[in-house]
Amino acid sequence: MGRAHKFLVRVVRFCFFLQEGKQQQRGEASSLKNIQVSHPTSYMSSHFLTNHNYSVQPPSSSSPSKIISTTTKSIKSTTTPTNKRKHSYYYPTTIMASAKIGPTQSPLLANQPKDTINLAVGHPMHSELPNKIISDALKRCGSKLKHNQLDLNYIPSEGPTGAVEELCSFLRRQYKEEEKEEEMRVTGYQAKTEQNENDEKKMQSKAGTTTTTATTATKNVLQPEDIFFTSGVSHGIEMATSILAKPNDIVVCEKATYFLATKIFEDHDMEITTVKSNEFGLDVNALKIRLEEGDTFINPINSILENVGATPRKKRKVLFRPKLVYIVPTHSNPQGVTMPQKAREELVRLAHEYKFHIIADEVYHILSWSKEPLPDRFCKVERKYLAKNPEEANGDFRAVVSVSSFTKILAPALRVGWIETADSVMRGEFSKRGYIISGGNSAGFSANVVCEAIKQTETEAFMNDLKGSYASRCAVLCNKLEREGCGWEFEKPSGGYFVWIKLPEGVTSKSLEPYAQHLKVAYLAGERCSANDACKEDLERYIRLCFAHLSASEIQEGVSKLSEAVLRVMSFQDVESKRLGED
Repeated sequence: MGRAHKFLVRVVRFCFFLQEGKQQQRGEASSLKNIQVSHPTSYMSSHFLTNHNYSVQPPSSSSPSKIISTTTKSIKSTTTPTNKRKHSYYYPTTIMASAKIGPTQSPLLANQPKDTINLAVGHPMHSELPNKIISDALKRCGSKLKHNQLDLNYIPSEGPTGAVEELCSFLRRQYKEEEKEEEMRVTGYQAKTEQNENDEKKMQSKAGTTTTTATTATKNVLQPEDIFFTSGVSHGIEMATSILAKPNDIVVCEKATYFLATKIFEDHDMEITTVKSNEFGLDVNALKIRLEEGDTFINPINSILENVGATPRKKRKVLFRPKLVYIVPTHSNPQGVTMPQKAREELVRLAHEYKFHIIADEVYHILSWSKEPLPDRFCKVERKYLAKNPEEANGDFRAVVSVSSFTKILAPALRVGWIETADSVMRGEFSKRGYIISGGNSAGFSANVVCEAIKQTETEAFMNDLKGSYASRCAVLCNKLEREGCGWEFEKPSGGYFVWIKLPEGVTSKSLEPYAQHLKVAYLAGERCSANDACKEDLERYIRLCFAHLSASEIQEGVSKLSEAVLRVMSFQDVESKRLGED
């Protein structure tokens, strides 16, 4: 043992010896585990633990936490009481807790009864997280840091230097977009007829001149300047909302939507409203009608006037002008459906006509195993729209903000996502946020780690395997639902995380709850997915099940229990009906 090492050990012992002595003088030795260590001591102590292979033992009821040496070079402890402190080091509980190793229990699962099969939580399986891939990426980042090839200083607003380009290349591969820049030739005179054009050509030909048609070079594929790193989808939604909307503005959501997104809109004091839905999610035609016809305004004083026999105020039409439309367009949460291409194109056209913004939560777009090609991402739809409408392209309005992340395709704890826009016009708005100007991009070093991971072919192989695994377990869930045949209805998804189930007539998620709890199976109630309180009644017969978090055998057992719970509800209703009939 070197001199420096011996000195460090003595300092640590002495610090804790002083602390313990003070506590004993006060007659409070049992409170030692709550002592907060000062910064220099805690640094040396944690450094000592890390470099000399010390493990933490949980505290007993009669003594503080202990650090017991496990290094082969350490001196063996004697059993003599006077020598016990020589090779056992007391350590505060706060540091002991941080030294625990192993998978962290999700807050959503921590309080559930033991052996509960949780089909509600939208998490990946621990066994399917890419620990080795991320570990290897960290090692490569560490090597680059050692050789000054990575910067730990402030980073650009859009993300670390080089990382944006790497993410762009990865997304092009995933989206199967060509590298070359496509140019779409558009005329500056959209209303001109073919006859007029031919006449103009003839006149210019006689004059000995050539026709020059206005052209606009449109980047019809994803470019690095279209991307902005975030700390995940929720952060992207938060940023977009804070930039594009203000309190009391209207945001349109699907009736059944990602329920945690609505909390972000509530935090910004926005008014959440819905329009009619169809089998593909948001009914764009219903939105169009509402935009054209407006809303009917009923004066709230009318109820008072009617009670006193006075003539109520007349109803009148008011303009319906939302500021945002929030959708999960591909393999949606919770419904698992995908908005078709035509509806996407019409929604973008409406957004440009009525000047509202679309926040497209496209986190499941890559997580697809559909045999049919997916519709275009919303940013690509807008790029095509701008190519056909150069007057719009020359303006400063951009409708679409697409948010996505590596949460579902790598790991949630990375907290790395991205915003995609049609071009750099919209991205520039995100760079103007005060905290971005102050501290740079929030993804920081994590973005470098993720980019090291996605460079590797093994990462794309992992993602393909993950899709195959999800497709398999989705099939297990849907096949089991069909075999149980207790009257529920659902559509089999071809991507994402979830299956959306309509319960049999007379069964609601609330009436099902006590039976499901008794059988130890969990689901997400449809009401939890409602955009606002007005939608809850429409969704009370729906539940959401997740196939990503559980194994195939757990899914089958969970569906069996859920089916039994549904049948018990229906049986109870039959008994009650007979009893009421006899009465």
